[in-house]
Amino acid sequence: MALKFKNGTFRIMQIADVQEGSRVSPDTINLINAALDKEKPDLVVYSGDQIWQYTSFRGNKKTVERVLREITEPVTSRKIPFAVCFGNHDRQVGISNKEQFEIYKKIDGFIGEDTPDIDGCANHVLEIKDGDEIKYLLYLIDSNTNLKVGYDNVHENQIEWYKRTRDEYEKKNGSVIPSVVIQHIPVPEILELLKVVKKGTKSAVQGFRNHAGEWYVLDKNKVNKEGFMKESPADPMENSGEFAAMTQKGDVKGIYFGHDHLNSFNGKVNGVDLGYTQGAGFHVYGPGIDRGVRMINLHTDGSLDTYDLRYRDLVGKRVKQKLRYGILQIMPTNIYDAVHRGIKITAGIAGIAIVAVIISLLMK
Repeated sequence: MALKFKNGTFRIMQIADVQEGSRVSPDTINLINAALDKEKPDLVVYSGDQIWQYTSFRGNKKTVERVLREITEPVTSRKIPFAVCFGNHDRQVGISNKEQFEIYKKIDGFIGEDTPDIDGCANHVLEIKDGDEIKYLLYLIDSNTNLKVGYDNVHENQIEWYKRTRDEYEKKNGSVIPSVVIQHIPVPEILELLKVVKKGTKSAVQGFRNHAGEWYVLDKNKVNKEGFMKESPADPMENSGEFAAMTQKGDVKGIYFGHDHLNSFNGKVNGVDLGYTQGAGFHVYGPGIDRGVRMINLHTDGSLDTYDLRYRDLVGKRVKQKLRYGILQIMPTNIYDAVHRGIKITAGIAGIAIVAVIISLLMK
């Protein structure tokens, strides 16, 4: 299916971290439907962690296919083409990403491809044309999955594939073609949009793994004013050089990812717009009714603009599954958050016990 600019613009909707189980949340579907009706994108990209939880799927291919069809139905029913990236949770349903890719291929409107002989699944590039001229390239890259500790990165052979592809298009075209990248896990350079602050600073989030002991806030001079960050970036354990490769020739205008459900912001690093898209799914933890999607509007002059859309503005302040929503709002986002909360709770209980003992002694 040919992807074409309309009146000088091509509109991509990124849907991140739907992360549904075997019973799809109606709130997730309501968000996607409302966003599609408002924006009418030319292409939708599900950017990883579409599904998760082995206990929900137990490797049952029929259940996996049913859920994948349910979460893409808002798109397919409107006859909008779509593609996917894979995240670190998709395979945890007991069906490999390659098996899931074969399921996607059976769904009307899916235009994803897979590049053989490089790591991951569904690495590919899509051409976006104005007439017969390629004006933009969209790279969809598998950022791979979990390591024994922490998160993986885009591997060397994937980076070499990107560089090879970029250079082949440059040779044919006579110059590099403006490009945008969508993947699941962020590049480490996202931290350049943050400021290190003291513990206790208002709105600061605690870093973990590579950044344990640090506290961060958004650098308001670098990010969009509506942006928010409510959890520390869970970037790869090692920097594979992906961002460095993508800044070599100035072709990449933006890199967008999900992964950390409570973050939505974007800003430029070395001339490239880096953007977090918050989680869309109501089956997993998220930023309340600020769950949402991202629009990435490409223009034939090589520029782009981007913004998010949020449940509160699209649907309203009420959800259908109130109990699940309430429980998920108090769940920790990672092991460090869980430990931190545990320490606070323990300290609180200990404090109450000490006060009770003092009172009992005074009453004797």
